[in-house]
Amino acid sequence: MNQLIKRLFSDSAAFAIATMGNKLAAVVLAPIYIRILQKDQYAIGDWGLTQTYTLILTYLCILGTDTALAYYFYDTKDEKDRQVYFTNTLLFSVGMCILFSVLSFLFDSAISSVVYRSNRYDDTHLLTIATVATLGAIVIQHILAYARYNRRVWFFNVFSMAFVIGSSVLSVVLAYYMKPSVLGIFYGQLIGQGTVALILLWLYRKEITWKFSKPHTMRLIKYGSPVMISLLSFWIMSSISRPMLNYLVEDNSAIKYDANAIYEATVRIASFIVLITAPFQLAWRPFSMSIKDRDDAQQVYGLIGRGLLVFGTLAIMVLTFFIQPLYNLYIGAPGPETKVDLSSGYLYVWMLSLGTLLNVLHPVFGVGLFIKKQTKYISRIFILVSVIFLIGNFLLVPYFKIWGTVSMTAASYLIAVILIYRASQKVYPVEFKFGAMMLYMTVFLASMAWISYVQANHLPNPWVTYVVAFIVNIAVVFSTGLIPVHMLNRIGSLLPKLGGKK
Repeated sequence: MNQLIKRLFSDSAAFAIATMGNKLAAVVLAPIYIRILQKDQYAIGDWGLTQTYTLILTYLCILGTDTALAYYFYDTKDEKDRQVYFTNTLLFSVGMCILFSVLSFLFDSAISSVVYRSNRYDDTHLLTIATVATLGAIVIQHILAYARYNRRVWFFNVFSMAFVIGSSVLSVVLAYYMKPSVLGIFYGQLIGQGTVALILLWLYRKEITWKFSKPHTMRLIKYGSPVMISLLSFWIMSSISRPMLNYLVEDNSAIKYDANAIYEATVRIASFIVLITAPFQLAWRPFSMSIKDRDDAQQVYGLIGRGLLVFGTLAIMVLTFFIQPLYNLYIGAPGPETKVDLSSGYLYVWMLSLGTLLNVLHPVFGVGLFIKKQTKYISRIFILVSVIFLIGNFLLVPYFKIWGTVSMTAASYLIAVILIYRASQKVYPVEFKFGAMMLYMTVFLASMAWISYVQANHLPNPWVTYVVAFIVNIAVVFSTGLIPVHMLNRIGSLLPKLGGKK
């Protein structure tokens, strides 16, 4: 048993190398993209809209068969049968993507007019290029997943980073030289991802049977397709804000395209928090399961949950104190060729960061659902919350523009955490001091709203506001007993670490 646990932590740490490397590359390259794309009024916003399109396209092409492959890989003991499942997962997804590529080529103008509300890319076939690039990404995703199931750790790491970093660097180069620049990004992905996909197909040619099996394909679809509902809710929560802004902000180019570009730049800088939260996400599940039989497990869960909420939100608050110069450094100084004004984007970073933090914390506040194997409630809650998010955007974006959608991001994830907490408490009670948490979150949100007002209106002596807000929030933490003073030393020793040591 101990050997299995050690292997789990070892594999988690090993696979995390590629995950963190790819996330770091995306964060580092984003400001370079933004500097290049600012020379085109539409490019930054259209970059995000195109990625929104390719993400839902990926879900439709795969249709949950990647999840099904993971199940049948371990359920099937015969190696030949595993290869048949692997082959048919590839054939199905590739076939679907080829179908969408043909449709995109035939109806490029009509689809572009829906995605961009414009036909400015009719001559370049941007969406067709992006669709074909998605084909390479899907092939890579399936082959690397199969490598991961076979525990080919370094093969997975090397090719994961090669395809992400390689195609990203190539995209930067082509975006700089091509017009429109956004087209260069997806040509870079097409060439980079296509090259890696062909190499992987060659290396795995002996694992692929190249024979279509209808029974295997139907089993894959039957097992995987229900996952689409959860994936659709994730797509809504993570991506639907872009087309919402494109359609619901009044049709004035100076406002609309600045809003699209500002939101995209804000999303990119807010993704910095992922670099901090990703190791915790990788470590939390095995850590929480490994201590569930301890007598003090519920006390540990409660303390970690409250501690992470407090320290995470206070970190976001402190980041907000310095966010304007950091944001300006990130997007670069506007030059004579700059066609879009991104200067106000720093105001929205804290709300998107808060949404990311709350999403990371939902497995902590819902730990009982994982222990009691009741995770179906989490899927149902996120489906409900995605509907709330969608309705909220329809109501708020026309009037409040970016503030409307970022507010719904933070509010929706907070609702999700509350609902997941309540569901978890019914099957596995943990003392999270819910009343104190809600009081703290109310004070925190009020403080952040006031800080945003001070920053947006450039009021004098903002540091007075910052210091007062920080002290007030600290006072609420200790006066409500959310984190007892004597427990501070214990929190550091309880936090899960990526290597599995504590």
